[in-house]
Amino acid sequence: MADSIVYALALDPSAGLRNVDPAQWANLEELLRDTAPNDLAAAVRTFVSAGSSAVVGIFDGNLLWASLVVSVDNSGAPASVSTIDGPMALSGGEMAKAAGEAVRWVQAHQGPCSLGLFVDKVHAEALLRASDKAAALRTASAAGGLVLSPVPPALAVALA
Repeated sequence: MADSIVYALALDPSAGLRNVDPAQWANLEELLRDTAPNDLAAAVRTFVSAGSSAVVGIFDGNLLWASLVVSVDNSGAPASVSTIDGPMALSGGEMAKAAGEAVRWVQAHQGPCSLGLFVDKVHAEALLRASDKAAALRTASAAGGLVLSPVPPALAVALA
């Protein structure tokens, strides 16, 4: 089930997965199916601070369709991967509110969160296909289909 994402993140298989929701993971694998394997690992190296986590949530309407939580160790290497679980995964509602709840969930369960990226499914698909990722994020934001919080400095610079 998880081999392609673990491979794409260059995650040591012994580090393993934690609390992976099978439905969200299947949706995530579907979404990432045609993504170049190095893209995901490069994004983690570039935008996730050492000793912290990133959370990505993909929404289909007001429901969390897929999520990915990547925690990196103090050297910046991916150390664990999970999805958002429990009541947070089942709650529906406005993306901005759900994003705030997801970041708090990550901070409570994984520690510091240096990146929160929440996007609707249509814009997530467009982002993955785009050659200009920054432009795709700006388009999603302008359409109300993106919440970025927290935003690491490297990402803020890339979007400026």
